[in-house]
Amino acid sequence: MKFDNFRYNVTLSDIPEAYQDIASMMGIDKFIEFCYLYGGGNIYFPTVKTLKNHFRNDEILELYRDGMAIVEIARKHQISPNYVRYIVKRSADLINYNS
Repeated sequence: MKFDNFRYNVTLSDIPEAYQDIASMMGIDKFIEFCYLYGGGNIYFPTVKTLKNHFRNDEILELYRDGMAIVEIARKHQISPNYVRYIVKRSADLINYNS
């Protein structure tokens, strides 16, 4: 991405201390690009647990659609059968709401 006349001689020490860890992790060029795209806005980053639960729920729905018993799904994912039912129902409610 072209940054107009922005000078590329920015070093990590030029970046405010609160953002240096992020700039170090993603690289200064990507950090600058990130600032151009999202600077001034509020961005929410989900926790790893939230990401894992999203993928777990997708797998639960797939297993349910494939005909696996709710008790087996619950055992596989170490959650209660009632929670499996909740995930399935919530998914169906969302599909019906968006239709």
